[in-house]
Amino acid sequence: MTSVDKTAGKGSTAKGVTLVMAQVLPVIAIVSLFPAIPKLARAFAGAPSAGFLVPALVTIPSLVCAVFAPVAGIIGDRFGRRPSFIGGMILYVLAGIAPLFLDRLELILVSRAILGVAEAFAITISSALIGDYFKEDRHRWVAWVGVATAVTGTALIALGGALADISWRGPFAVYFGVLPILVLALIFIDEPEREPHDPAASLELAQYPWREARIIAPLIFFASLLYYVEPLNIAVVLAMRGAASSTQIGLIQAATALLCVAGSFLYRRIHGLSFGVLVAVAGVFVGLGEIVIGSVPSLHLVIVGAGIQQVGAGMLLPILLAWAQSLLPLEQRGRGMGIWTTAFFCGTFLCSPMVNLFADHTGGLLPAIRLLGILTLACAAAAIFLPSPQRHHVEQ
Repeated sequence: MTSVDKTAGKGSTAKGVTLVMAQVLPVIAIVSLFPAIPKLARAFAGAPSAGFLVPALVTIPSLVCAVFAPVAGIIGDRFGRRPSFIGGMILYVLAGIAPLFLDRLELILVSRAILGVAEAFAITISSALIGDYFKEDRHRWVAWVGVATAVTGTALIALGGALADISWRGPFAVYFGVLPILVLALIFIDEPEREPHDPAASLELAQYPWREARIIAPLIFFASLLYYVEPLNIAVVLAMRGAASSTQIGLIQAATALLCVAGSFLYRRIHGLSFGVLVAVAGVFVGLGEIVIGSVPSLHLVIVGAGIQQVGAGMLLPILLAWAQSLLPLEQRGRGMGIWTTAFFCGTFLCSPMVNLFADHTGGLLPAIRLLGILTLACAAAAIFLPSPQRHHVEQ
């Protein structure tokens, strides 16, 4: 009997590594393309609506992912985790490399939209599978999601720039790097074990988890809004405070992002605390970091603030993943994590308009970030009173 047979339907290190690697796919879709935007703008300068369509190449995968994530969750619950996940991974690779062979901007945009559909399946189902396989040990693996996201984002800043120097098509070659994840998925990912339920419970589990969705969606959406204030605006603040070049800004962002790893490991050490306390601790780091960023006059102190914020960000993502997984039984976990994904990406998309709105009413970007930091601290104080998950119908 092989080791794969022994772990059929159960968690294993190989499955955990595969699913954590799949969680970085949205980072690949966004970060790798940033350095190529100027070259894409020049390459398609004569195309109709290029001023709108070129930036949309970066954002459209996230928007489409937000729309299709609930559909992906329903399909995963109904037709099986493995085929849904494998299908999403295959589609991701094909859509990712498609711009290497396309010459029309409109077709490239379509391929990026298809990439968003693939992301919806890969992210939603991998999130559900982490909960399915690892149950109460899920905290260990969701912490690694934060680590992998930070490290991958840091590496892609450099790799995307190097490939963009070769050609505007260069960054799309990054998607060949997803092939090893696909191979691991084909080898190791299988259907999770399903525990028997009585007929009344089975009927309830077949229904859409509306109660859980009403809990998950608003909290994840609001957390995502505050989570992205620093990542989406820190480059502008660094430039305002005297960063000499884009290269220096990139190196600073890469260095502070490594503290996101520290936050993920801190979560692993204190994961036994109540959900409300965990969110409060993460929120204090995020809020304090944003207040420092928006208040201090020197570049070095802004870097300190960014580092503080990243510790909290590294905690927050695994906390919210593990929390949502614990709310949902296996039969509903795909649909529930689809709601999680939609809420998170909607918050991602609306964060910039929210910051702009605050900036318009407070006198600029720095006062807006400072005020949002204060709001985050207030939310952290309130989060202490959040109840821990009620785990009826959830595997122990």
